[in-house]
Amino acid sequence: MNAEAVIRVLNRGLSIEYAGVIQFLQASSLVQGPYREVHAGFFRERSEASWKHGQKLGRWIVLLNGLPAVEPAPIKQSTELTEMLRQGLELEGEAHRTYLEALGLVADAAALRLFVEEMVQDERLDIDTFERLLGQKTVTVAAKEVKLKPA
Repeated sequence: MNAEAVIRVLNRGLSIEYAGVIQFLQASSLVQGPYREVHAGFFRERSEASWKHGQKLGRWIVLLNGLPAVEPAPIKQSTELTEMLRQGLELEGEAHRTYLEALGLVADAAALRLFVEEMVQDERLDIDTFERLLGQKTVTVAAKEVKLKPA
């Protein structure tokens, strides 16, 4: 494993997570409209998740004898909910691509590979959430009656 290459990619991920902390916290403050509190809470949760990801990334970078990044990736802001969600989707997609790249570099390091796989999974689930909120992904269910079995 090329530790320097891994550190470089993980630091890119860390910068993206820093941007997520700030961007989602900003969105939670700026979101408006009749469902403001629901969306403000959603964005606060996303900010906290980015914070937790950042903490884990920093620990792994130091474990690999690297210096964690201190600069966030570019931060986007809006006062319009759909744009905030689109920006969130872009940020999660960028993180997902970054962790997929890292996955290709850590194949022979079991614990690190497991961590990166979890990051890939988390980001993929976040992408799904944003796609659903934006109406880009819908769930279809065949019209069936649900019958519960007696206890």
